[in-house]
Amino acid sequence: MVEFFHDTQNQTCVCKTDKMISAITISKEIGGYCFFVITFEKGSVPAELKGRYSSIPKAQAAVEQYLKNKRKSDTVRRNEFSEDFDKRKKVKDAAKSKSKGSK
Repeated sequence: MVEFFHDTQNQTCVCKTDKMISAITISKEIGGYCFFVITFEKGSVPAELKGRYSSIPKAQAAVEQYLKNKRKSDTVRRNEFSEDFDKRKKVKDAAKSKSKGSK
C-alpha cells in the first residue's frame, strides 16, 4: 500500500509504504526547471526511478509501479519477524507461568 502526502506550496510529495522504512520524495528539480525528480531518504535511487518527470502524477505512477513489483526490504522483514517472535514468546511464557501457578 502506498500513501502520498502532497505539499502543493513547496511542490513536493512524500510517499510512504509498508514495503520500505524510509520515505520516497518527489520534488522539483534543482535549478528552476519544470521537471520533478524522485529521491530516497536513505540510499540511492534505483535505475527504474531515475530520470525526470514532467508532473507529480507521472512520478507517482512510476513509484507505484516500482513498489508493486518490489519485495519488502530486509529491514522491514526483519522487524516484522522480531515482532512476531516477541508475540509468540509472550504467549509461550504466559502459558508456562499459568501452569507453574496451578500446582
